[in-house]
Amino acid sequence: MPSEKDALRYIRAKVDQLLAVIGTLPLRPEELDDDMLIELDPIGIVADSFTQVIAHLNTTNHRLDLATREIRAIFDTLGAAVLVLDLHNRIEDCNRQALDWLFDGAARDRIIGRPAADMAPLAGMLAAIGEAANELPRIVAIGARDLQLVSSRILDETGSHAKTVVLFTDITQQKENARHLELYARIFSDVGEGILITDADNRIVEVNAAVSRITGFPRDELIGTSPAILKSGLHEPAFYEAMWHALRQTGRWHGETLNRARDGRIVPVLQTISEVRDADGALTHHISVMTDISSIKETQSRLDFLAHHDALTELPNRLLFGDRLQHLIARAVRNGDAVALLFIDLDHFKNINDSLGHHVGDQLLVEAAQRLRSLVRRSDTLARLGGDEFVVLMEDQASHAAAVSLADKIVTAFKQPFQVGGIDLHVRCSIGITLYPEDGADAITLLKNADTAMYRAKDAGRDGHVRYNAELSAAARSRIELDRALRAAVQDGGFALHYQPIVDIAHGRVIACEALIRWPGGPAGARTPDVFIPLAEENRLIVPLGEWILREALASMRTWRSNGLKLDYISVNISAVQLAQPDFADRVIALLQESGLPGQRLQIELTENVLLRDIELCGWVLSQLREHGIRVAIDDFGTGYSSLSYLKQLPIDNLKIDRSFVRDIPTDANDCAIATAIIALASSLGLDAIAEGIETSVQQTYLAQIGCTKVQGFLHSEPVAADAFAAFASRLQQAHPDDGIKALG
Repeated sequence: MPSEKDALRYIRAKVDQLLAVIGTLPLRPEELDDDMLIELDPIGIVADSFTQVIAHLNTTNHRLDLATREIRAIFDTLGAAVLVLDLHNRIEDCNRQALDWLFDGAARDRIIGRPAADMAPLAGMLAAIGEAANELPRIVAIGARDLQLVSSRILDETGSHAKTVVLFTDITQQKENARHLELYARIFSDVGEGILITDADNRIVEVNAAVSRITGFPRDELIGTSPAILKSGLHEPAFYEAMWHALRQTGRWHGETLNRARDGRIVPVLQTISEVRDADGALTHHISVMTDISSIKETQSRLDFLAHHDALTELPNRLLFGDRLQHLIARAVRNGDAVALLFIDLDHFKNINDSLGHHVGDQLLVEAAQRLRSLVRRSDTLARLGGDEFVVLMEDQASHAAAVSLADKIVTAFKQPFQVGGIDLHVRCSIGITLYPEDGADAITLLKNADTAMYRAKDAGRDGHVRYNAELSAAARSRIELDRALRAAVQDGGFALHYQPIVDIAHGRVIACEALIRWPGGPAGARTPDVFIPLAEENRLIVPLGEWILREALASMRTWRSNGLKLDYISVNISAVQLAQPDFADRVIALLQESGLPGQRLQIELTENVLLRDIELCGWVLSQLREHGIRVAIDDFGTGYSSLSYLKQLPIDNLKIDRSFVRDIPTDANDCAIATAIIALASSLGLDAIAEGIETSVQQTYLAQIGCTKVQGFLHSEPVAADAFAAFASRLQQAHPDDGIKALG
C-alpha cells in the first residue's frame, strides 16, 4: 500500500505530464507545491482542455466530412471516368462517369471491392494498366465511344506503389472531328473542281490540285499572289465591278469567267465565290470554286454549229440561211442595196441514190459542196437546204449580171465529172435566179421564186439557169395543181390503158400490142403520158402507177387469150425509176404469176438512156426477168446514146425503130439509111425490128422491102381501148385464118 506522500508524488507527476502536454502549467514543477496544486485545480484544467480538444476535433471532423463530400461531388461530376485500382486490380473507387461508361450504370456498392476482371469488359487491359501505370495515353473503343486512357500510380509514405488511378476521357467527338477533317482534306485534294482560297487581303493562301490542272500554274506559283494572275483581259472592268458588288451585297457571286492559263490558253470556267466571316462578322477569306467548262463550251459550240449547219457538207443549213437572208434584206432596205439568190438543184441526183446507193450520193453532195465553195466569194453565203438543193446568197455588188456570171461558172464547173469512190459521176445542175427587190420583197417569196425559176430551168432541158419572172409563178402553180391531181388519180384509179397493135405485115396479122396509159379525167393539156409521166417519175408516183399498168395489161392479155385472141405478147413501157427499185424484178414476176400467164406473154420496153444509166444493174434485173421468160425490147432505138455494147450484154428480143426515122421514109435518104442499118443490125443479132409510127402504106412497103416485118402505127390503128383492140385484132385474124400466128409458148 503506497504512503500518502507517494500517492501525492504520483498524482503530481501525472498532472505535470498532463499540464506539460496541454501547455497550461503556469509554474515550473519545483514551484508547484501541494497547496498550490490543489488551488490551481489541474483536474478542472484538464477537463476543460479535453472539452476544447473534443470540440476542435468535432469541428475538424465536420470540415473533413464536408470536404470529402465536396470531393466526391466533384469526383462524380467529372466529365471523365476515374477508376482507382488497388495492387490486386480490385476496384477501390470509381466515379459516376466510370459507372456509366465502364459498368453499364451499375451501382457503386456492386463495383467497389470487386476484381476489375469480373466487372469490366476491359479486364485484361486494366490488369495490364495496374502493372504498368504511368504509361503514355492510349485510345480504346468501348461501345460507341472512343476513350483516351491515362493511368497514374499513387505511392504510399514509403514511395511504394499503393494504388493505380485510371482516367478515361471521351474523345469520340474529337475523333469524329478528326475524321471529318481528314475527309474534308481528301475532298479538297481530290475534288474535280478547282478550289482557290484567298485571305481578307485577297492573297491566295491555298489551292487544290484541280486549280493547277485547270490553270497550269503549280501551287507554289499561286500561293501569296492575287487571283488577278488568272485574268484573261477579255472582261471589261464593269464585269469585275459587278462581281465585287454582288460579293459585298450578298456574300456570294456565281457566273462564267474567262481565265488565262499559264500557257496563254483561254479557259472558260464556271465560278462561285463565297465570303467567309468569323464569329464577329469580320471578313477572313474568300473561297472560289471553279469548274473547267471548256469541253461543255466546245460541245455547245458544236451543237450550235450543227443546229445551223448541214452535218454532211458543213455548209449553213436552211435555218442559218434564212436568218442571213432576212438580215441581208433588212440591210438592203436601209441602204438601197440589191440581193441576188441562186437556187441550185443537181440534175437526176435521185438516180445516183437509186442506182449506186445513198453513201455514194452523200459523197457526191460533199464533192458538189466543195466545188460550189470554190466558186463563190467569201462574202457570199453558200448553204445546203436539204437533199441536192443548194443556194448561194450574194451580198456585195449583187446584180443580175453578177448572178448570171456566177451561174454560168457553176453550170460550167458541173460539166466536169465528179470523182466519187474511184468512178466518174456526171451530174449537171439547174439554177434559178432571183433578185431583191425585183423578184420578191421578203425572204420567203425570194426563195420560193428562185425555186420556181430552178424548176423552169429543169423544164427547159436542165443543165442551165433561168431568171425568175412572173409567168413562172403561174407555171409553178399549174405544176402544183398537176401534182395534186396526179396523186388523186393514182389513189383513185383515174387512168385507163389503150392498146396499139403490132402487126406482122407479111401475114397481115396482129401479133402483139403495146399498152399505153391515158388519163381521161386529167387536167386539160396533161392527159397524155409525155406530160404527166415525167412528173410521176419526179415525185415517184410512177412506182405505184407502173405497177397498176402492169397488172391491168396482164389482166387484159389474159382476157383476150381466154376469148381466143392469139397474141404473142403485150408490151409495157418501164421507166428508169421503176427499174431502180430494189424489188422491181420480184414485183414483175409476182404480177405475172398473179395473172397466170407464162413469161413469154409479157414484154417490157426500155429506152437506151435507161439502159445506159447503170448497165450492170440493168443486166442483173433483165436476167432475172429472162429466167421467167419475159421479153425485152429497146424502145426509140437510135435516139439515145450511141453505145451499142448493151446489145451483146443484155438479153434483148426487139429493137423498136423510133418514129422520127420512119416519118420521112422513103423520101429522106438519111432516115432510109438509118432504118436499113437498124434492121440489118437486128437481123445480124437475131433480134426482131419493129418500126413505130407507120402512117402510110408507102412507108410500110419500103420497110418491107428492106427487111422489116413488124410495124406499129396509125396506118393500122391508133391506141384504142381494150374492147376496140380485141375487135380489131379479131377481124384481122378472121381475115387471114390460114396464116395463123406463130405461138411462142
